[in-house]
Amino acid sequence: MRSLVYLTSLAPCQIADELRLAGYTVFEALEISEVWYLCEHEDIDVVVIAPEVEDQDQIELQLRRPTIRLKPGSTAKDISWELWNLFPNTQQLIQ
Repeated sequence: MRSLVYLTSLAPCQIADELRLAGYTVFEALEISEVWYLCEHEDIDVVVIAPEVEDQDQIELQLRRPTIRLKPGSTAKDISWELWNLFPNTQQLIQ
């Protein structure tokens, strides 16, 4: 099972809930410091940056971890597709 941190400015969020229902372990974070903490203490595979988060490029550089930057209108299915492309040995859970 893949785990991810969903960096958002609005929590709780529907995409995180949909990913949990699809079988992913999802941690929501409102600040980059929360993301760093979770990455240090949990087994995190990827960080997903919500479209409403400002300075996505800067955050991605600071994290130095695999990240997915979402565009407005992205869905849980889009994230699942990206995760499947990053980690092709896992099955796609949302269809």
